[in-house]
Amino acid sequence: MTKQFTITPGDGHEPPRVTPMSLAFGDVLKTMRAFIVAERDLEDIAYSRDPAYAIWAEDTEKAHEELAEALVNVHSLPVLVREDQPLRRMALLADAMIGHEEPGGARALHLQMQVAFFTKFQVLGISSTAMHRNGLLIHGRHLIDAMISLALFDGGPVDGPHTDEPPESDLGTAL
Repeated sequence: MTKQFTITPGDGHEPPRVTPMSLAFGDVLKTMRAFIVAERDLEDIAYSRDPAYAIWAEDTEKAHEELAEALVNVHSLPVLVREDQPLRRMALLADAMIGHEEPGGARALHLQMQVAFFTKFQVLGISSTAMHRNGLLIHGRHLIDAMISLALFDGGPVDGPHTDEPPESDLGTAL
């Protein structure tokens, strides 16, 4: 005789809880993608003297401003549920990476994110809200991976000797 067990949590079929933070983080993902596309387009034309270059440069500046505005919007929102805390961390990390002025600094932050992703940038649990937030965070991770590959962040190698251990200083201030 077969025994049947329900493995879906009680609220497994409930829609995820939507908060202002989750909606704003979705906007960050959209604007980050637009920023990456605009930067890649600018790289493709290789800073030419073509009059169309000015239009590409304006598009890139506009995409950067929209991304910065979306990140500020996330920073200004309160964390209403615990599932939103990793979204705030990811937005703070992206903002710190974009604003980092030291050569290799953004790459060092990226390395720290890769090491700490499953502890700092994931939501625990199997609720529909946790699964939704983890999906947003994984998508954000892929976009940050794509963003760090842009020539904009080619400031050279990460400062200091190469190790697999990330430096501890910057991640604490970014989070």
